Amino acid sequence: MIYKKILFGILCTLSTSLFAVENGNSSYANGAENFMSAVVPPPGFYGMVYLNHYNSDQLNDYKGNNLNVPNFEVQSTALVSRLVWVTNQNFFGGDLIFEALIPIVDLKVQSLNMSERQQGLGDITIGSALGFHHSPNLHSAIGFDIFLPAGDYDKNNLANISLNRTTIEPMYTISYLKENSLSADLKLGYLFNGKNSDTNYSSGDQFHLDYSIGQNFKNMTFGIGGYYSTQINNDKINGEEIKNSKTNGFALGPSFKYQGKNWFTTVKWEKEIVAENKSKGDSIWIKAALPF
Repeated sequence: MIYKKILFGILCTLSTSLFAVENGNSSYANGAENFMSAVVPPPGFYGMVYLNHYNSDQLNDYKGNNLNVPNFEVQSTALVSRLVWVTNQNFFGGDLIFEALIPIVDLKVQSLNMSERQQGLGDITIGSALGFHHSPNLHSAIGFDIFLPAGDYDKNNLANISLNRTTIEPMYTISYLKENSLSADLKLGYLFNGKNSDTNYSSGDQFHLDYSIGQNFKNMTFGIGGYYSTQINNDKINGEEIKNSKTNGFALGPSFKYQGKNWFTTVKWEKEIVAENKSKGDSIWIKAALPF
């Protein structure tokens, strides 16, 4: 049952490690955030672009063992536009923020003698937060995101670029940075996953965190980053709990940031070290932040 569960789930709903837990996939882009994740700029409109490539040729069971699925491979590339509005409104000492994330996904999945490729709009994210500047070196933000199904979905497809479910995520992120010294970031989130109405599949809730730590050298930062994710409760199908269906993951890799006058970019490579009930692979992340 578990073999069938995670194999079918990964093949049918893995829209990408980015914005893709029915069967191993998180609505949140595990590992997406990096240095300066909680540093909110002055009021205005800002744009961010995320580029992610994920590749995996291994599918693991609930113990983290390779299932050795013949000819298994997932390749996904996503380009995500993130629009941020920092308002002039202030509540409880924090700047009010609104955001929207719109992904374009190119996904290829193959297994056994089957192969399929899908391209197009993925599921979108909207959210709001309060950003706090505790000192010149310490910043934080608290808020929530809503992940909305927007991409094409067919339960009979081998590959889908939508999860076909709604997810709500309260989140908290904190950043510490000091010139020519330490830089450290942590983003925490809890995912309340909705039900896929086409499959009557309810994914369990998840806790996740993205982390990064490094050393600042003038306008550059060198360090490491990654993610940790764990599923809190088992999945359900037709109201029946599926035993041993929790998904867990941990990734680690080198990370780099370059700071311009009014913009910055980060580059990160992540290797998944722990993968339970999910694919195990590598990710490359590039993020750029620019004012309008």
